[in-house]
Amino acid sequence: MLVSTEFASSTHGGLGCITCHGGQDGILEKEQAHEGMVIDPSVGEAAACKACHATESANLQVSLHATQEGYFTAFARRGGDAEGEAFHGMFEARCASCHASCGQCHISRPTSVGGGLTHGHTFRKTPSQTNQCTACHGSRVGDEFRGKNAGIAPDAHYISGMNCMDCHTAVELHGDGTTPAHRYANDAGPKCENCHADAVAADSGIAYHTLHGNKVACQVCHSVSYKNCYSCHVELDEQGLEFPSEMDFRIGRNVEISESRPYEYVLVRHIPITPETYAAWNLTMPNYAGSPTWRMATPHNIQKNTPQTESCDNCHDDTSLFLTSAYIQELITRGVMIQDEVEANQSVVVNELSGGP
Repeated sequence: MLVSTEFASSTHGGLGCITCHGGQDGILEKEQAHEGMVIDPSVGEAAACKACHATESANLQVSLHATQEGYFTAFARRGGDAEGEAFHGMFEARCASCHASCGQCHISRPTSVGGGLTHGHTFRKTPSQTNQCTACHGSRVGDEFRGKNAGIAPDAHYISGMNCMDCHTAVELHGDGTTPAHRYANDAGPKCENCHADAVAADSGIAYHTLHGNKVACQVCHSVSYKNCYSCHVELDEQGLEFPSEMDFRIGRNVEISESRPYEYVLVRHIPITPETYAAWNLTMPNYAGSPTWRMATPHNIQKNTPQTESCDNCHDDTSLFLTSAYIQELITRGVMIQDEVEANQSVVVNELSGGP
């Protein structure tokens, strides 16, 4: 079989196509050459990648990228039967296409966003920020990072020339062989302190950092408005959306305090879920209020200077930037949230500051 110079110049140039794809050998026309070939040889138990990349392939199978365990965790927290055949059957039929395979990060665009080879058959060790990362994570993360939201500047790291992989390591993306309950339970995830240790040190000389310590997440002071979505349904329309996203900025209490994320105050983003979200699947969440619908967020629109850093008064003794019971009621009155969410978010709301964070 003829091997293109494009493939030959890639990191796997010493291999012939049939090494991964199988199929017929010999010098053939295009249609004949591809007959019987596996379209994505990086998927499933017989994935070709694991022959050379055994550890990465094994870890990926149980990673958040492959399992989307966070989706099951959220459903179970609200009383749903996340282990049941009904839920898994509908998930595999309707949602599983979002799973990413090795090839969809290192060779082609993910199938869920149209697929297609990005550089012919060239294997790219580092995925493309545009063709891979933000192709899936674009509407919120990508738009925030690149400054696509009207009136909001790009992330300071983007302006400096950094890309996704400068913060998100291969261990985080491939997994470490465990299945975290959700993305913030992944200890391999990035932390600002990893690169800015001097800024948060006790002798940093930055009074705000010293005073706040581990009580306030970095994004509370160094992020600006970000997208929030409301009321998703699995079969409402093509996107499952009832309301358009809205730009917002809300500080709430951290309900998932851990050693790696010890902050009492964090930014929170609305989770677009209602008791009827899975009604079309005949699935219910009998304990809908058992989990907040506003949860910790880490927006990708970091700025050195923000309204919060301009004056202490913008946070202290002023609840206008906080998720309060009054604000939730305002959203309920507008029809974008429902009354059940009042109970669900009691652990997150900040109604009295007692001097502020």
